[in-house]
Amino acid sequence: VIEGDQEASVDADRIRATGAPAIQVNTGRGCHLDAQMVDDAFGRLHFEDGVLFVENVGNLVCPAGFDLGEAHKVVIASVTEGEDKPLKYPNMFAAASLMLVSKTDLLPHLDFDVDALVANARRVNPHIGVIHVSARTGEGLDAWLTWIDGARRMQTAAR
Repeated sequence: VIEGDQEASVDADRIRATGAPAIQVNTGRGCHLDAQMVDDAFGRLHFEDGVLFVENVGNLVCPAGFDLGEAHKVVIASVTEGEDKPLKYPNMFAAASLMLVSKTDLLPHLDFDVDALVANARRVNPHIGVIHVSARTGEGLDAWLTWIDGARRMQTAAR
C-alpha cells in the first residue's frame, strides 16, 4: 500500500499493523499524489507480485485528474456523506471503475437514499460498478475481494 495524506502516518500505521507493507507519502500542502511520489514510494516497497493499492489524498477533486499508472480508480462513497457526491465531484466518479458504498452498517440510523447515490453515480458514469461494504459487519468484502482478483487477472492476462 502506498498511503497519501497531507500529514501524519495514521493510516499507514494502521495498515502496517495488519501485516501489510505500507509506505506513507505526505504531500504537505499538496492535495494529491503525483506519479513521481508514487514511483519513489514504490521503490521502497520491494514489491514482487500482487496488488498495489495507492490511496490518494482523501478528497474527491485533485486525485481524479492525475494518472498514477493505476489500472483502476476506485472511489469510496460513505453513506454519511450524502447522495449528491457524484454530482458535486463528477470527475472522480467519471474516472472510477468502481464505487464502494461504505459504512452500510450505519444505514438504519441515517436518512440516506442508497438508490439515489447509485443513480447519481451512474448519471456521471453509466458503467461504474457498485459494491456495498461495511468493514464492521463484513458486508460486501467478499465481493470487493472478488472484484480485485478479477481486475488482477485481467491485468496479468493483458501483459
